[in-house]
Amino acid sequence: MHKEKPMAGKSLNRQNALTVICATILVGTEILAAALALGWAVGGLTGWGEEVTMALIGISLALGIYLCWRFVKAALKAEPIYE
Repeated sequence: MHKEKPMAGKSLNRQNALTVICATILVGTEILAAALALGWAVGGLTGWGEEVTMALIGISLALGIYLCWRFVKAALKAEPIYE
């Protein structure tokens, strides 16, 4: 069984935390806007109706959220918050 190490001896690196937060806001906004635009454009171009367009937007936004989560994990690996 995997045990978590206590964080009593670790300190917060504020510079890395600020970097990760700012990068996440910037990149996350771009990813979610692109995902929204993708669903809207594909739904509009195909002419499948409003319900299908909303479904495509929902699917693309779910993919965008997943990509944001992956970005945050990679950013935390590159810039560890706790040292």
